[in-house]
Amino acid sequence: MRNFIHKTSAKIFFSLVIIFLLFCLGEKVQSSSLDRGESQEQEVKKAKLYKDIYPLISESDLYCSFFVLKNKEELDLEIVSAERTEERLFLREGDIFYLNKGKKYGLENGQLFLILEVGKKIKNYGYLTFMRGRAKITDARASRATAKLDKACAPVMVGFYLVPFEEKGGLLGKDLGFDILAREGEDSKGKIIYSQDEHNLIGSGDWALVDIGEEDGIQFGQQLVVYRKSKKKGALAKMFGNLIVINVQRKTSTVKVLSCSTPLRIGDLVQTHFK
Repeated sequence: MRNFIHKTSAKIFFSLVIIFLLFCLGEKVQSSSLDRGESQEQEVKKAKLYKDIYPLISESDLYCSFFVLKNKEELDLEIVSAERTEERLFLREGDIFYLNKGKKYGLENGQLFLILEVGKKIKNYGYLTFMRGRAKITDARASRATAKLDKACAPVMVGFYLVPFEEKGGLLGKDLGFDILAREGEDSKGKIIYSQDEHNLIGSGDWALVDIGEEDGIQFGQQLVVYRKSKKKGALAKMFGNLIVINVQRKTSTVKVLSCSTPLRIGDLVQTHFK
């Protein structure tokens, strides 16, 4: 009889242990399912949040576009000659060229410089200046130096100028678009004064110049909306483009077209985005 009681107690004990383990396993599975569900929900929310986030400003925008230089006399480091000039006019990446200054000017081996081509004057704003590539000092002597064309984004030739290269970061963000209503206010306002390659029509991805800059509170990475005033009395201005500032000077800014519903033109009006 006593053995029977012991056997029965043991069976009951093992049964309770099994039930307890099954209960714990069930709780764990349920908890894991809930965690997976919450994790998936969070991932979906993140995807929705960041789906329109992308690089707004690229390396090409930073180092291959153009800007307005107030005084070209500030440029005094110049490419005076180059190897193989008797064979071809333009330099290629890896080509060696020579500068009119050296260590006395502060040049040292390994320094990086931005290559500039100075163009025509833009009204009273200054000189249109194109960024053509990057150079590296390879042999700095007392009064002259040798440099290598490290990277080119356009033809480079003798007569171009060099300024110290400053590393800049791109920008991730969202195109704010232009689906907004015009409004009066204290927003900085200006107009497009120059288009890339002087094209009559300016489209998405193109660069342009506007006549507002640091003095108007414009900052790098800021977005500007493009509009035209209606000729009809009382009608609202038409918004049809969105720009981003990629380079800021005192009175002007270089911008890139992020989006537009119709091509932009020189003379189109711009103002700071208020969305």
